[in-house]
Amino acid sequence: MKAEVTLTPSESKRLLAKAVLKIDDVQNALRTGTLIICRGSTNAYIVEELKGSPVKKGKYTAGYIGREGFKVNANLPSETILVQGREQGATLGEIVKGLKPGDVIIKGANAIGPDRIPGLLVGRENPETKGGTVGFYQTLAMARGIKVIIPVGLEKSIPTSVLVGSSEISTDKIDLATGTRCGLIPLFGNVITEVEALQILADVKAIPIAAGGIGGAEGSIALLIKGTEEHVRKAVSLVQKIKGEAQVEEP
Repeated sequence: MKAEVTLTPSESKRLLAKAVLKIDDVQNALRTGTLIICRGSTNAYIVEELKGSPVKKGKYTAGYIGREGFKVNANLPSETILVQGREQGATLGEIVKGLKPGDVIIKGANAIGPDRIPGLLVGRENPETKGGTVGFYQTLAMARGIKVIIPVGLEKSIPTSVLVGSSEISTDKIDLATGTRCGLIPLFGNVITEVEALQILADVKAIPIAAGGIGGAEGSIALLIKGTEEHVRKAVSLVQKIKGEAQVEEP
């Protein structure tokens, strides 16, 4: 059976959140390890799904692309850190030192290229920057074998590799920008887009077939869904339930 569905960016974020929380590594970390949900609009949906109470998504960001360009949240929130399912008051800098295999870090992205390497924008205004949140954990996670899960909507697809843009930005000074000047850092981990999310949640194959929209549907992704009738109907029902998800407002 085949079906076609569309998802606005906020609907995709809701779908990604539901899928990420179904991943075995995440469930195991919630039960017996440490789960870190880094800041970001997509991750705000994960926190909301986990807690079962509303989260102001825009306020859960560190930086974001707003109407005026690259922006920094003036009131940075703390990451959500859970040890054996209980939220901790520790900072990421404090908790990251004790991370071990079996622990999980969830980090969103600002871009994903055709090679599926995601990228993160990091503000360059501060000459003492350490690379944002990713500067705390990426090398350590790779060295220790800690799972990193990267939920990223296909609205953030770019036609060139993140490695190309990253190399250009890292080697040259940015003279002008609409908003805060940024660097671009490649991320490494388990990438979850709407394609993987629908496979996790409904055991269907999803193929992107179109993108864009108007009237509040800008940034939408259109997907062809394939599978058994039972699974396709399950996927369509899931999409229908999250239809109408409100847009994420700037903080």
